[in-house]
This record gives sequence, structure tokens and C-alpha cells, in this order.
Amino acid sequence: MDFISPIEDAIIDRLLAKTGKRVLVQPYPDDPEIYEPTHAIGALLVRYTEGNYGDTRDTSLVVQDREMLFEVTLAMWSLRGKQGGIYEFMETVRAGLTGFIPPNCSKKLTPISEGYAGRSSGLKIKNRRLWQYQITFKTETLNIEIQEEEPVILVKRITAISELTNETIVVSSEVP
Repeated sequence: MDFISPIEDAIIDRLLAKTGKRVLVQPYPDDPEIYEPTHAIGALLVRYTEGNYGDTRDTSLVVQDREMLFEVTLAMWSLRGKQGGIYEFMETVRAGLTGFIPPNCSKKLTPISEGYAGRSSGLKIKNRRLWQYQITFKTETLNIEIQEEEPVILVKRITAISELTNETIVVSSEVP
């Protein structure tokens, strides 16, 4: 069962609501080296980056806290544009996600780091350069062992023959 996608989708929906759809918001691309936002301002790209597991709790099952990190990459054409630049949207992302509790999580999203991630030349429009910043949030959920069912053999009747007397003995759990 995929627990990551519903959380990522909820973060995307939250950002769409908080940005008023003034910028493209989508999952991080599969091929980031050739990605270029098609929106005039840029894009917010959401992805799961890593998980860290706590000690197991003292139970008969494996139960652990699972800290999950989600990153929003801001890929924009301007730092301070008239329609909004990367700095404005960095604050919108931080304020919009801080305190939000995604589905299947036990803790609110908390920002843990942000910073410059690079700058690249435009692929389609060569005289434009794309700024990239990232802000990382953490949340928490539980990792719980999924026990596999042990096969249960139901014995309804046992028949035995005594070696001494050749007598047949029948033990049955069925009601006659």
C-alpha cells in the first residue's frame, strides 16, 4: 500500500489553494534535468525525499515512529518579479504548509530547512535562467508491521487404532 502519494497529493492541493493557482503546482518531475516550467512565473514541485525510523515500541508487533521529509522545489524565472518571484512564493509555501496535517500523519508539517538549490539556463528560451530554491518539511506517521496470517488447521476428527487391542478409537469435535 502506498502511503506516500496521498500525503504528496494533499500537499499539492494545499499549495494550489494557498497560491490561488497563480503558479504551477505539481509533483516533482521524473526527469528533472530536462524539466522547464511552462508557467510564466514558474512552478512549485513537490516530492518525498526521505524517511527516518525511530526505535521499536515494546509490543508484540513492530511499531515505530516514521519521520517523513517532503521537499518543495521552487523553480522560477525571477527572484522578485512583478507577478511574484521566488522570495514571495517561498513565504507562501512556508506559511501555507506550516501546521498542516496531511492524511495518515500524526504530526503537523514543520519546516526544517530552506535554501538556494541552483540556477540553470532555459532549455526552450536560451536567454532565460531558472532560479531554484528548496524548502523541506517534516511530518510523522507510524510504521506498523503487517502480520501475515498463520495457516490454522482445524481438526474435526481423529481416528486411532490401538496396537494392543486392535480397537478403533474416534475423537470428534463435531456435535452428533
